Amino acid sequence: MFLILQCMIVATYFSGMYLGGDKIGYVIVEINPTEYGYILKETMLMRLSMMGQGRTMETSSLYHLDDSYRLKRFSFELKSDGQSISSIGEVRNGRLEYSIETGGVKRDAVIELDRDVHPAQAIPFIVSSERRDLSLLLFDPTIFATNRAEVRILEDKGDSIKYQTELLGTRAVTWVGQNGEVLRSEEPMGIIVVRQEKEEVLRFGDVSPEIITMFAVDPGMEIANPREVTYLKAIVRGRFMETERQKLFGDTLIVESIEPDQEKIPRVKRGFGCVRVEPSPVPQELRKYLESTPLIQVDDRRIRNKAARITRGARDNWEKVGRLIDWVYQNVEDSPTATIPSALDVLETLRGDCNEHAVLFAALSRAAGIPTDISVGLVLMKGKFYYHAWNKIWVGSWVEVDPTFNQKVADATHITLAEGGIQEWAKIMDLIGNIEIRVIRSSYR
Repeated sequence: MFLILQCMIVATYFSGMYLGGDKIGYVIVEINPTEYGYILKETMLMRLSMMGQGRTMETSSLYHLDDSYRLKRFSFELKSDGQSISSIGEVRNGRLEYSIETGGVKRDAVIELDRDVHPAQAIPFIVSSERRDLSLLLFDPTIFATNRAEVRILEDKGDSIKYQTELLGTRAVTWVGQNGEVLRSEEPMGIIVVRQEKEEVLRFGDVSPEIITMFAVDPGMEIANPREVTYLKAIVRGRFMETERQKLFGDTLIVESIEPDQEKIPRVKRGFGCVRVEPSPVPQELRKYLESTPLIQVDDRRIRNKAARITRGARDNWEKVGRLIDWVYQNVEDSPTATIPSALDVLETLRGDCNEHAVLFAALSRAAGIPTDISVGLVLMKGKFYYHAWNKIWVGSWVEVDPTFNQKVADATHITLAEGGIQEWAKIMDLIGNIEIRVIRSSYR
């Protein structure tokens, strides 16, 4: 065994990360052989400008792998602007058992596996050794989910391999050397990762690219007072969802601002001189929108107590929604962030962008007994469509609301691309920079 280990390569690879020609970060990958496989470590740092404010995010991932690069154990940590999220986990008996610590609370979770699982960082090493097309189940600790990736060899020159990875609808093209080192990778959103020397990798320029405005979409016409728009008609290119308020007819998208059905909202029922709200029956298929998740910590006493205090005395669920929107809007400072949003962290810091507003509102609203989900997509502001997150709530019917803008009914310039937790948000990566919207009509209240 000692002689075999002596022949295995211990290596550290340094890569710079670029967007639009500007340096935005770096990736350092270290691989070490062990008696049973490998230890693979990745450190990634990103520096971005968001609405004129500099933001830094650093992640550190450590994977224990067997001799086929299959995941056995992992640890992960993310640090960004005062926030810290960490996670550890292990594959046992066909299950990935892991815990997440955020907001001072550790929570356990399980992912059932139907096949062996690998970290995405292992793909270059697997490709350099297998040199064939692959179908892999990958675990991503930044979204706490597994997804299938299809890897296709495009060119094998012997000393280097060019391959394409398709994951969550996105494609990346990567060149690797004989030992699995990434020479160059063209990632979604136009991000380029290039192998460099250590000194160059750690060097940053004075200016970071403005990430938010870089991917803004021109609406094709001027729209005054977008927060008052109740009807929007546009010619679009890209992948768009159909929802209760958003319909697609060929390449024509129609979005309407829809008020709640007043007849379906539970009304006050009085008894023995007291006022109580008749609970709204929640259909079985909607109960998942009341559940706690590792980042929407509905069952935490701080979330439940805050929701109870905010909604105390409300006559019905619609009034609860209004109070919660007002509270989040008035108390959470609107500040750009580059991190993984966690409701408990937001409740503690009371700052964040639309993602933090939406996640905290979802936790409070679910704690108040209201089925709630998160929508991600685009919204019109300052003359362009920007990527944005907001919420949808069920009060007898689905209604979209926006706590970032203090909107009890979201205006019709909110265009949905995906719905759900952070696992779903990753699915719109292939759309960023590849969407066109040409508004041809808008109407107001």
